[in-house]
Amino acid sequence: MFIFPLTALVSFLIQRKQFLMALLVLESLALALLMVAFFSSLSSLFMGLVILPMAACEASIGLALLVVMARQFGSDLLSNLTMNKW
Repeated sequence: MFIFPLTALVSFLIQRKQFLMALLVLESLALALLMVAFFSSLSSLFMGLVILPMAACEASIGLALLVVMARQFGSDLLSNLTMNKW
């Protein structure tokens, strides 16, 4: 049960090239947290209902940032976000 969140966290730390892949890994991490909240106990049903809208808001903000990055820089590479351009 705790292997999926750990795998999502490790893949988020390893993945550092494209913004879209980072967003997908963050969504899988939110899904993993939702699964842990549901399977841990029946009293944590409220916590699952809190995590689910937060994940939806995170996805919409992430996709809006992806559109802004694609328009501004022409790609979704995370290397475009660095301040050192020399």
